[in-house]
Amino acid sequence: MTGRAKMWHRGVSLWCYSGEVATKYRRLGVSRDPELDRALAQTQRLLRTEETRSAAAQVRALALRGAQSLLEADRDPAAELRRRLHERYGTIPATSDPRDFSLLPGEIDPDDPTPATDALRWVRGKDRPY
Repeated sequence: MTGRAKMWHRGVSLWCYSGEVATKYRRLGVSRDPELDRALAQTQRLLRTEETRSAAAQVRALALRGAQSLLEADRDPAAELRRRLHERYGTIPATSDPRDFSLLPGEIDPDDPTPATDALRWVRGKDRPY
């Protein structure tokens, strides 16, 4: 010990058990819950090797890229409109170009009450009938 007295709070020592850390910056603790584990697993292949050398490095890379993405989206003049439309009407942006929608083989069923809805779900990435 370096002359510091141990302080106890409810049976737990309040002093740091690790020595010097390899950075001059303050650290941030993040709970590794199932959602974070899932996010780490899903994004590992999308990052460079040096960004996935540890869970902490991967969380840092994701935080930096996420912040950059939010800033870029904020600079998009249509982003505010899309956000307001989503808040007011629950709109979902398209994930596919509607011009790429090819009709299924065969005739259009006149008794199908939702052909336009089916097409919109496809464009939004909800359903892929083929």
